[in-house]
Amino acid sequence: MPSELGQRIRGARQNQGIGLRELAKTIGKSPGFVTQLECEDEVPSVSEETLRSVARELALDADELLVLARRTPSDVVPESSLEVALYRRVKGLSPAEQEQVRRYMDRQFGREGGR
Repeated sequence: MPSELGQRIRGARQNQGIGLRELAKTIGKSPGFVTQLECEDEVPSVSEETLRSVARELALDADELLVLARRTPSDVVPESSLEVALYRRVKGLSPAEQEQVRRYMDRQFGREGGR
């Protein structure tokens, strides 16, 4: 069974009527690579740049694809112990509580991160 990442990409591609070869061409990869990305049980090695290209072409959330690929976006690597502590604290919250925190921060500090 394809990975969640593969299922998400394939579903979006098919729902938009984009052919496999067409997607491969627009992201600068081979059709075989896109097939591998969509069909393998385990997420194949794929760069952040490629996932962002796929997201852009299929109007998907790049962060969602990065999470499904178990990749850490290059712009969110913690640079201090405080950032790590904040991450751990937020990770311990329920999804609804996390969303409340995000909305609060958007209101208080402005929107950031392309959301």
